[in-house]
Amino acid sequence: MDDKLPLVSVVVPVYNVEKYVRQCVESLVAQTYPKLEIILVDDGATDSSGEICDEMASTHNNVICFHKENGGLSDARNYGLANSHGEWISFVDSDDYVSPIWIEALYEAAFATECPISAVVDGTRFDDGSIVSLCTDPAEVPLPKVMNDRAALKGMLYQHITTGVQWRLYRREVLGENPFPKGLYYEDLASTYKFVHQAGKSALLDFKGLYAYRLRSGSIIRQSYSHVKGYSAVTVANQLYRDISEWYPDLTIAASSRCFSVCRMVFGQVPTGARASEQDAEDRKALWEVLCRHRGVVAHDPEARPRERLAARIACLGEGPFTAFCHLARRLGKMQ
Repeated sequence: MDDKLPLVSVVVPVYNVEKYVRQCVESLVAQTYPKLEIILVDDGATDSSGEICDEMASTHNNVICFHKENGGLSDARNYGLANSHGEWISFVDSDDYVSPIWIEALYEAAFATECPISAVVDGTRFDDGSIVSLCTDPAEVPLPKVMNDRAALKGMLYQHITTGVQWRLYRREVLGENPFPKGLYYEDLASTYKFVHQAGKSALLDFKGLYAYRLRSGSIIRQSYSHVKGYSAVTVANQLYRDISEWYPDLTIAASSRCFSVCRMVFGQVPTGARASEQDAEDRKALWEVLCRHRGVVAHDPEARPRERLAARIACLGEGPFTAFCHLARRLGKMQ
């Protein structure tokens, strides 16, 4: 029976995660799915992450470790994909860990529904330092729901379904070559909608107990502001809106909601006043232009998340009130 199962490759980009990578790899080695190739990509780590990866590869015959110069998350994922051999591909973040039935559940969902992508609606999110228990019983996993590309994309654009690339299992041909944009943040938002469009239909498991997603201060989304954040948010939002408007004209309102959301989140991080550089001012202007383009649509969209509608309505009052609102929301820990 095992011989008839396809090989699944799990790509794990690794960069300065010495505290977490062993737990991640051990959770993958423990998978119940029998034909698994685990690709670790040391993206020029400056801590002991690379040595830990080498150790894990020497201990487990289905773990392969590559070392490369630092090129960022997208570059590491592209590199791992290019050096993998599986018919199916999964991506797991090196500071997270997964249930032992993670791949089994995703493959069974895809196989049963004949879908090129299977996904979970989200994972179990936990603060760094905490531990969560994940599901180990396949009988507890609900039956998959088949969604066409339009329905899946609508759920993603309104953020009912996560856009993270790590929540899914993909047939290789859905991804293509070098699918992740090098040099940009928010590479998941920039890529996953294209995979869902290419696939045509997806199998969705309405379940959060298979993937443990660690919330830590060193992650990209929680790092302090940098120009690449602003540039990435504007670039990704504009490209997403162009693509969705062309492919699914009836989803342009939903696309506005997602574009507004990512730029709103980053706009609130840009330094102001005496702390702001000339580049910061230019970034704020570019982000504000995107926000202005979508604020009216989002403010009157009953399907948008309440937080986005509220933010959009305040944005309609002008840049000053919106800036104050964003700063207050960040201090209160809201609106992320």
